[in-house]
Amino acid sequence: MHDVSATGPCLNCGAEMIGRWCAQCGQRVVPVRLTLHELLHEALHELTHVDGKILRTLGLLLFRPGELTREFLAGKRVRSVTPVRVYLLCSVLFFGIMSLLPANLKVSVDKRADAQLAHAAARANQDPTILAHAMTSAFPKAMFVLMPLFALVVFAFYFRAERMYVPHFYFAVHYHAFAFLVLALFEALSTLHGRVVGIIRLLLFLTLFPYLGMALQRVYGGRRWLTALKTMAIMTIYGFFIIITMAAIAFVTLRRL
Repeated sequence: MHDVSATGPCLNCGAEMIGRWCAQCGQRVVPVRLTLHELLHEALHELTHVDGKILRTLGLLLFRPGELTREFLAGKRVRSVTPVRVYLLCSVLFFGIMSLLPANLKVSVDKRADAQLAHAAARANQDPTILAHAMTSAFPKAMFVLMPLFALVVFAFYFRAERMYVPHFYFAVHYHAFAFLVLALFEALSTLHGRVVGIIRLLLFLTLFPYLGMALQRVYGGRRWLTALKTMAIMTIYGFFIIITMAAIAFVTLRRL
């Protein structure tokens, strides 16, 4: 692309240009009328720029626990996808896969439960798609409560390292994005059979625990043995919240049948 003058007013907002980017609105200096060569150059630049950010973000998310959070909190935000976007990308992938898989959820109720609840449970077991649909539609909404709760639990254990809540929330966003990626692959493999597949699925699920520990270590520091204890405590508390949430969704669903 031939050189474009960076002097004069910005074509977007009218502010005086200094350099090749507008300090007021952020628009890059571009010619008003693009040649074919400039058009192709621009398209190639945008595609490789976006794809590069996605690949870099996913690479750090998968293989360097906590690095995305540490970079974001340090102000290094241009080269990676924003936390909210990467979370949405991973969660949509997970729940999309869940909606495509055959439903196999079963529910059991106490013998002392009322007749309406027992009848609803029997109906749900005859048609597992009822509960599956309820979970896939309600759980994404429940994450708007669960994820801040996870951040609050992390905050409780690491308030001395970071006394503001919001950084812990960004940590929670990145961890859940990783969890959704792993669980998406975990669920996708459920369509296959065999002992090897079962072992791979188990290992995938178990990565959620050491990943959290490594991410906590990288972001907050501290002694490794203490980080391991905090990791177990955080996962135990958060697991309790998840179980309660899933039970509540199932209960409300059955009551509406």
